[in-house]
Amino acid sequence: MPKTKSAVSRYYIINACLTNNLRPYPTLDDLARACSQRIREGISASTIEKDIRQMKRSRPFGYDAPIEYSKINKGYFYAEQGFSISDLKLDDQEWDGLRYAANLLHQYSHVSIFKDFKQAIDKINTRFNLLMDLEEIDFDKYIQFETGNATSGYDWIGTILPAVKNRWILNIRYENIYKKEVKEYSVYPKLLKEHRNRWYVIGWIADRNDYLTFALDRIQQINTIEKVQKHRFDFNSDNFLQHSVGIMEGDAPPSKIVLSIQDPYHKLIQLEPIHSTQKQIKQTKNGIDIELMVNINHELVNRILSMGAFCKVIQPASLKKQIKESLLKTIAFYK
Repeated sequence: MPKTKSAVSRYYIINACLTNNLRPYPTLDDLARACSQRIREGISASTIEKDIRQMKRSRPFGYDAPIEYSKINKGYFYAEQGFSISDLKLDDQEWDGLRYAANLLHQYSHVSIFKDFKQAIDKINTRFNLLMDLEEIDFDKYIQFETGNATSGYDWIGTILPAVKNRWILNIRYENIYKKEVKEYSVYPKLLKEHRNRWYVIGWIADRNDYLTFALDRIQQINTIEKVQKHRFDFNSDNFLQHSVGIMEGDAPPSKIVLSIQDPYHKLIQLEPIHSTQKQIKQTKNGIDIELMVNINHELVNRILSMGAFCKVIQPASLKKQIKESLLKTIAFYK
């Protein structure tokens, strides 16, 4: 007799009760109550009795579970010490970690290429006694995962990923919001990357002899040319963005950046460094001076501006000038 999802869920609840040393020898009513509470539907004692018989059957029809009834303690127990139908021996914290990881994966269940996440997580729930309804609203009451506000771009993942894996060319129509123009690019995609809940594709542009980064939510159209391209050995996904603050690559060597961070922002910067190269070079009266070796790009400038009067650029002079000009433009709005 095939095991239904509901039946397997009950088996694992029964297993959890029988391995709970704090409440040994549960009765049929105890097991029925536990199943009803976890599955959120009425489960009778007679159903539990049938479940126990099924669990005692030999594999693959059952679990060879050594379940016995104690007349002295008037409840059920495993006759074999340490037995469990689960192969995983995890404590409560590890189970919680697995539940949270499953919910984190579920955040992408709406993305077409990740549609099997929900099915896979359902199997994990059933197999390892997670028994968590990922659509359950109550989950958000005690833990909330960050979700992106972007409403477009995700659908392109299903088109781009096969091109990355198979070394195909993508003809992309792309909107550059900074230059206020729409252009077409022939892209040899090398990497799909998520950054702050948005997705990007990094690819080689032959006619520009350079790599560019494209935000998926600014792509208007993609056509795939299924022709295998010569492998480029100059691209390494592990270090391509090593000198970048954020997702935008730089076409120049990294620059030495010195910033003076004032209290209380200097504590935040110590907890969440701007970049992996960040190091403290001086303790000041009101904060710290830090040094970075990074490319100067929009994301670095925006990060500095976000700290307002609590951050001062010491060097280089070109970055000081860029920040000053940006602040003057901002002030001009309030005159």
